[in-house]
Amino acid sequence: MEGRTISRTEASSILTRQENHFWDFKSSRSDGPTVQKISAAFANAEGGEFIVGIEDPKVGSGIERWQGFKTIEDANWVQQSLVDQVDPPVPYDIEYLRVSGFEESGWACLVTVQKSPDVHKTAKGDVHQRRGGENARLRGSQITDLSLSKGARSYEDQPLEDYDLDELQHEEELHHFLGTYSPKMSAEKFVRRQRLIDRKTSLATVAGAVLFSEEPPTVVPKRCSVKIARYETSEQEPDRKYLKGAPSSIDGPARVLIDETLAAVTQIIQSVPVLNADGSMSPMNYPPEALKEIIVNAVIHRDYNISDDILISVFDNRVEVRSPGKLPGHMTQENLFTDRFARNPTIVRLLNKYPDAPNKDIGEGLDTVLSTMKAAKLKAPRFTVHENAFVVVLEHTPLARPEELVLEYLASNEEIANRVARQLTGINSENNMKRVFYKLRDAGKIEPVPNRSRAKAAWQLKKSE
Repeated sequence: MEGRTISRTEASSILTRQENHFWDFKSSRSDGPTVQKISAAFANAEGGEFIVGIEDPKVGSGIERWQGFKTIEDANWVQQSLVDQVDPPVPYDIEYLRVSGFEESGWACLVTVQKSPDVHKTAKGDVHQRRGGENARLRGSQITDLSLSKGARSYEDQPLEDYDLDELQHEEELHHFLGTYSPKMSAEKFVRRQRLIDRKTSLATVAGAVLFSEEPPTVVPKRCSVKIARYETSEQEPDRKYLKGAPSSIDGPARVLIDETLAAVTQIIQSVPVLNADGSMSPMNYPPEALKEIIVNAVIHRDYNISDDILISVFDNRVEVRSPGKLPGHMTQENLFTDRFARNPTIVRLLNKYPDAPNKDIGEGLDTVLSTMKAAKLKAPRFTVHENAFVVVLEHTPLARPEELVLEYLASNEEIANRVARQLTGINSENNMKRVFYKLRDAGKIEPVPNRSRAKAAWQLKKSE
């Protein structure tokens, strides 16, 4: 197999990458079991890349780390490990690289591993799966869960009848992406290597269209846009009369779709006034990280085989994100924060290759949502699985107990009515709000405002006797 000489700039770009869920460095002094483990781990996850011939940063810095093989033939054992020592062999592409002006540093072996429908084992019979920057060894029920999640070909791999290599390789977004990608390569070589076209027919795949087509809905035979609706109400099942205008629709390649959706939703959210505990009004606000993670997950993990758009609804007290498709594979609401499974591994993996990837912190997204909502003193998000959708609800409800919010409000205001208290606490039921008032009354904290009709009933801090 022939090798390729790359520029010092391309080499620097490779050397400065951080090891993560999709990328790893290995020394040319590594052995067969090391290559077996990492290649099987990638194939058992969403796929990934590793390069053999780069030393750990502890050994040196910059180009000093490039310590490859003297000849390409010296690296033959890498390919033999992939083919002969992993059961079954992993799907891979391999390329040999050296640096212009530093040919004496040798050949590094760049291996791209695709996600596989099989469960891959090392020569010792061990099963590993890539998780973050580690190759985690699976045991018992974990291997069973992985097996149950394998087998079915993802819809993202389906070829599109009216969208082919010629159109895909000229897409503006693809060339924007390749402008920062290392090592440099042509658009055709990249889409072939990344399996974004069918090798026999040269028809582009759904993943290729979602990632790089200027308008994916025009080539993907399913609805795959994002629709945003604003409801001027807090009701759980809102009537259409509360819908403010017609829902807006956003299209575009995945990276653009995410950015534009986040900007549009943020603008709507900031136009919604909310009542603060001290009685003042201010624009609704969510932690940007939480909102972004929920939108990113909806785009990259949705089921593109379902002809439906992602629907984001902004209410007076919450944001609901409805993503088409149930949870993939063995995923459940119970293991959302402990397990991983990507319905669209190619979309997830290639989106992660952008310099400022929207899914940069793979595996930490939902933890980020929880921690940032908690830091903002807002309730934790709610996750529910519907018949054909996964729904996330971000409530703009303070984390404090309703009793605390009522007392805080009354510290700055003379009285509080049931309607205002429900708006403040997020409690929907008038009777449930009354129970909060009664609890505070029995504790000697508040009392009814005297001489009020039932329609104008309100509560005040208990007067000193």
